Amino acid sequence: MEALKAQAVAARTYAIYQTSKDSNRYYDLDTTTATQVYKGMNNEYVSTVEAVEATAGQVMTYNGKVILAAFHAASGGHTENVEDVWMSPLPYLRGVVDYDQSSPVFSWNQTFSNRDLSRHIGGIGTVTGLTPLKVTPRGRIASIQVNGTGGRKTLTGNAIRQALKLRSTLFTVSRNGDNFTITGRGSGHGIGLSQWGATV
Repeated sequence: MEALKAQAVAARTYAIYQTSKDSNRYYDLDTTTATQVYKGMNNEYVSTVEAVEATAGQVMTYNGKVILAAFHAASGGHTENVEDVWMSPLPYLRGVVDYDQSSPVFSWNQTFSNRDLSRHIGGIGTVTGLTPLKVTPRGRIASIQVNGTGGRKTLTGNAIRQALKLRSTLFTVSRNGDNFTITGRGSGHGIGLSQWGATV
């Protein structure tokens, strides 16, 4: 229950932070992993409703202001400093050891043929190589070069994560003939509350 309470406070804080930002958008939050996943009342659990009610009105602040309360599924062993992944430093979003080894997504791998990669990335012919260009101190891909028979592209870690539907940007790449294996850890951006780590 304590992990659910922590998540309830984080989600509430995040929602309030987003609604207080100056924005030209027509909405503050959506129901995807881009902001906050919500699948409707029919998918709510008694335990999560209890956690929300038990923490009603509680938010996280720093120097009297509501914080950017980021959260993710699992970090893969260590959360990130916010400036290494997103933006300028924030004193309350610092990387720490995460005890999320029991998570089913603590480690994972996906194998792609060069044709699969070419279809997902596009515009450079057949993919011949994936070369990390910039990596965070904790090993997340910040940018990667994709080489192909018809050129090359530089993508952000998040762009290749989305293109290939990877769990996170914390990964390495190995090649065996025409196949590329991406071996990674964790799920999500790795900043703030690790939902699996909070269950320990």
